[in-house]
Amino acid sequence: MATAGSPTTPAGPVPASPDEARRLRKLVAMCSHLSALASQTTDLVPIVEFLADSIGAGVAVVDRGLEVLACARVAEPASIISQLRDSAGNSKLRTVLTAADRHRRALAVPGAKHGEEPVVVAPVSVGEDVAGYMLTLNSPDLGLTEDMRLLATEHAAMVCGIVLGRDLVVTAAAGRARQQLIEGLLLSRDREDREVERWARHLGLDRTREYYVMTIAIPPAGPAGSPVELLLARHAPDAIVATRADEVVAIVPARGNGRSPAEQGRALAQACAASDGRALRAGIGNPCATAAEISRSYTEARRALAAGQRMGPASPVTAFADLGIHRLLLRVPEVGDLRSFADEVLGALAGEEQATGIDYLATLAVYFRENGSPRRAAQRLQVHPNTVSYRIRRIEELTGLSLDVHRDRLMAEVAVEILDGLERP
Repeated sequence: MATAGSPTTPAGPVPASPDEARRLRKLVAMCSHLSALASQTTDLVPIVEFLADSIGAGVAVVDRGLEVLACARVAEPASIISQLRDSAGNSKLRTVLTAADRHRRALAVPGAKHGEEPVVVAPVSVGEDVAGYMLTLNSPDLGLTEDMRLLATEHAAMVCGIVLGRDLVVTAAAGRARQQLIEGLLLSRDREDREVERWARHLGLDRTREYYVMTIAIPPAGPAGSPVELLLARHAPDAIVATRADEVVAIVPARGNGRSPAEQGRALAQACAASDGRALRAGIGNPCATAAEISRSYTEARRALAAGQRMGPASPVTAFADLGIHRLLLRVPEVGDLRSFADEVLGALAGEEQATGIDYLATLAVYFRENGSPRRAAQRLQVHPNTVSYRIRRIEELTGLSLDVHRDRLMAEVAVEILDGLERP
């Protein structure tokens, strides 16, 4: 297996023969043209085609998984991979590629059959990494020595690395710019509307459509699953998605299907969770008619997510529109303060429930939701209206509250909401 390099020569100048001079001029011209292509193209195809035409043989560039990225003068792209495998042997192919990686030089792998020309393998380097390999077949009419063939392939591989590296830089820069635009939309509460609208246009948002923001907490380490970004791309391909430190945020266009954005967002989050098999926690903000309102919807989605985390596993997907008074309760930084308030107002019911088996708290919650109607509360609880009236009087006795007094009733309703949010089964 040969490598590119200069043979040992005796001391003193050795005049080049006319054939050798012609070959050297051809090699220099090839390398000069390839170098020029590095600044003229962003595609591998012109490089591969020029090298194939110059050497009169098949050329291919493959990635590290041996998938063909570009080829020329090859009837079947897979044939050059097959010949390389045959030449190196399946067990030795990885050894050949590893040697090319380590030395960063072109290698000639002898043909597997008698008289079969070798395959030249040159690593395509992008910075410190090897992004793939350039493979060239040889032709009897090549007109170059073996060392020259190695050098030509090696130089072409270097040019391919420059092109791939430039693409990676451009892609990375575009990704960073896109991320900054999304960050600007999410955190733009103090910006002028005109500037925010310009960011939205760059991201492809349609000014005629309504959007809502969804935030999904990045799942904790555990069984491997699809990245949340891929799940959202699969189920909402027109959403704008960005990954932040502890969450994946999606700006999702609302659909005019008769369902509210909260219902649409809940269905989207549940579809992502179902296709991945993991529990996902999500918060959904209210719809926004303009780009300037996206920041408000994002803040609402964050608060809804925080509310769902407080409420426990029964609330994996929470919409801000459904929070009600919990929008205010979220402002209380310590959950313990909320629980203390609820216990002060309704804590006396716990002992009575344990002693009698009567669920006074559930009765009170239904009574409030039915606007203080014993008859409607009884229908929902499937008991007699007199039973509801008795339980309400007993609650007043145990707690010292009078539910006909506005202040007492308000305290009791807030306490019920707190306990309902914190202690859902």
